[in-house]
Amino acid sequence: MKPLLTGLALLVSTSAFSLPVEYKTLHLISWTYQCSQRLAPTYQMQGMSSNLAMQSAIRLCSCVIDHYRENHRYVDLQIMPLPQREAFGEMYSQECIDYPERET
Repeated sequence: MKPLLTGLALLVSTSAFSLPVEYKTLHLISWTYQCSQRLAPTYQMQGMSSNLAMQSAIRLCSCVIDHYRENHRYVDLQIMPLPQREAFGEMYSQECIDYPERET
């Protein structure tokens, strides 16, 4: 059992460094925070409590960000024109709203 665990640990540790990280943690946290801060008031205007509105906003923002991460490299997203980023955001938002089971 010990050799198996050691082998798994080695595999995980080497694979973690084999590919560069596309989206840094700080960027993802900031992106999610900014998105949810902008979106939460919309949910509150629909009658949700502030806590539930924030949870709903974070869930939707996380889903949209996951779509971006699956479909766009970080460097490409940084140079993408704003209208194109907005169009993708609208499309991904609609997908997340239409298929909420995908959000997890």
